[in-house]
Formats: sequence, structure tokens, C-alpha cells
Amino acid sequence: MENKRKILMDCDPGIDDAVALALCAAHPEAFRLLGITTTMGNVTLDKTTDNALRLAEYYGLQVPVAAGAAGPVVREPKTASDVHGANGLGNVQFPEAKNKPVPKHAVLFLYETIMELPAGEKVTLVPTGPLTNVGLLLTLFPEVKERIEAIVLMGGSASGGNRTSTAEFNIYVDPEAASIVFSSGVPIVMCGLDATSLCGLDRETAARLSEDPRPVVQKIGQMIAFYFSCAVYRGGPIAATHDAVTFMYMLHPEIFTTEKMPVSVDCAYGETRGMTICDRRKWAFEDRPLVTVLTGADGKRFQELLVESLETLAERLG
Repeated sequence: MENKRKILMDCDPGIDDAVALALCAAHPEAFRLLGITTTMGNVTLDKTTDNALRLAEYYGLQVPVAAGAAGPVVREPKTASDVHGANGLGNVQFPEAKNKPVPKHAVLFLYETIMELPAGEKVTLVPTGPLTNVGLLLTLFPEVKERIEAIVLMGGSASGGNRTSTAEFNIYVDPEAASIVFSSGVPIVMCGLDATSLCGLDRETAARLSEDPRPVVQKIGQMIAFYFSCAVYRGGPIAATHDAVTFMYMLHPEIFTTEKMPVSVDCAYGETRGMTICDRRKWAFEDRPLVTVLTGADGKRFQELLVESLETLAERLG
């Protein structure tokens, strides 16, 4: 039997989504990517879908791409082009894709791909944007839950937010969908800000990669270097590649610390909207689903492993 994780990635590319996808592409021995679905988030849906198509082809991934939700379940869309640039990729240009999105909504694509797996096989969902598509999937087609090995998502925090003082961006954009996912009973790994904020590239490494003669390494370096021009990272020692933590956790769980606890999402319209409430009261777990929450990371080792993976990808692409 194939000893690879079967992956469906739901994303909103996005600089850090682009790095996450590169990490996936660098390790075909560990991952079999079945497809990519897109949602609005870092930029609008038309841009995230175009970026997914461009990145997949550039990284040598021959997988279908399906466009999904153009906005959250309830509220108005929010984007982060101030962090990711007008095109979502730090204004770094990738060749126009030859392929087009498959002619079906992402939720239907996810459902059909999951249910068409051979008997006994399961898939890992890797959402790195707002959870709209995944929340809709679990609501409309609850039978897929038995075919999902885990949901390894980037989002949330046990200690404070980045979009607001209490809410991480992906959860803040669509807390109603996030609430559906966290209460689904499917095994979940929450790669939140407690770990992801420690994981990225420092200025010196980003600058070095930006001048690398290998095109794929250079482009990724340039995207990370763009981060340092925005307010979020301007004064910091590293630019976090939040979304890449999902794949790095699956490759190297030993560099992360984790804790299992129930997680709920604040869907009210107050100051804490989008907050992931991580309950550490061991005596109060009752029958609530436990989420594996990443609570810390070895940031230095993450950077080393990420650079090694980018070099491996460059070798694969020639």
C-alpha cells in the first residue's frame, strides 16, 4: 500500500500558501496531492485561483484546481493585500498558467474526490485560508467525515491574534465556517500563531534566496523579502511563513510542541469575534472533541528544513 499522505489543499494564495505548496511539491515521497481548491482570503477569489494555477504548474504539480467560495458564509469578505501585495504573491510574477480551473465548485470537487477514493483509504485536508469551503463540505456532505484522516489547518491561536488582538486572520474572516470545522468531530491539528509566528525566514536568508540563480528559489526568496516591507514584519527578526507549518508538521512533528484541548470559535459580533477559545481545563473536557494544538516550535530548525526543501524542489525542477 502506498505510504504517502493523500492531500487535498484548500488555500488562498497568498505568499505563505505559495511556500506551503512549494514544501508539498518538494516532498512527493511523503505527499500525494490530489487537488487544490481555492477560497477568497489573502486576496479575492479570482486572484487566489489564478495564483493556485500558476504555482501548481510552476512547481511541476499536475493536479486539478477548483475555485470555491468568493466570500464567507455570513459576513462581508476581508482580504490582506496590504500584507501579500496586489497580486497576492508579493508582486512577484509567475508564468501564466496553461490550465484552467475544473468546471465545478470546490465543495463538489472535494466531495467527489474524497468519496471516489478506494475503500479503506482516507485523505488529509490541508486548509491554509478561511475555512468556508471546508465548513460547507462538512455541512452539505457529512458522510465525508469517515473518509477524512485529519484536517491539518493553519489558523487560530491560543494566546492572541494578528487580524485583531484576539483573532487570527483565517478564523476572523469566516468564524461561522471555522466553528463548523472545529465542532465536526474530525481529527484536527491546529497550526496556529503560537507556533507559526516562530516559523519563517530571517532577513539575511530571504535576501540570500532572492539572489539565488535557481528561479524557484529566487522567486520564493523575493516573496518572503516583500513581507519585510509591510507593517506586520517591518520591525521583526523573521517573516513568518504561517501556512507552510501545516506541511512541515506532517514532515517533522518533532520540531513542534503540542497540547490536546477543546477549541471553540467566538462567532459573536464583539471585540473577540473570530477568537479560538482553547480550553486547557483538563477536568472540563467531558465529551468535547479534542484538537491537537501546536503550542510552540523550533524556529531555527524550521528555517533550516525549509531552505533544504526549497533546494530539493529546485533540483527536481532542474
